[in-house]
Amino acid sequence: MRYRKALAGLSACDIRVITTMCVLLTGCTHSSSMLFWPQETFPPPRVIERGDYKNFLADNQRSLAKCSGRTGCDLTLLNLGFVYAYPPSPYRDPQKARHYLSELQNQYPGSPWTLHGRLLLAFMSEQGSAEEAQRRFRTELRSRDAMIRKLREQLNRSREIDIEMEKIERDLLR
Repeated sequence: MRYRKALAGLSACDIRVITTMCVLLTGCTHSSSMLFWPQETFPPPRVIERGDYKNFLADNQRSLAKCSGRTGCDLTLLNLGFVYAYPPSPYRDPQKARHYLSELQNQYPGSPWTLHGRLLLAFMSEQGSAEEAQRRFRTELRSRDAMIRKLREQLNRSREIDIEMEKIERDLLR
């Protein structure tokens, strides 16, 4: 529902690519048959299927160094944003991802890849919020676990004291 406005006017092909991107970014397991990539696409399936992040990153960094505002640099910026945003990537760095995706928006506002970049940024923002909530919940859970352990220790100590008091009472009654 959140993305309905952003997705308005997209072709079915674009929506399938965006859906594929979202599946990949959530870290869900998937079969390569459920993923959809058009002929020229980001990221190439070899990156996802083979985990060829190192070469993918190096190729795109070289391509970006040669860019001077010409066509094709938009896809390079999107690819760099993706490799830094994709959770399984060993190069994951959300700050760098945001940098490249923002450059894509600023330098190529009319590019068809810009919409993909905007959606990726929106998804990263939501994912960041979800990760922050997850961190808070884990912290709270650890705190509660510590409190439960402390209360159990107090309960056990109280039981030990009760047992000792009963022994003393029995000894006094003898």
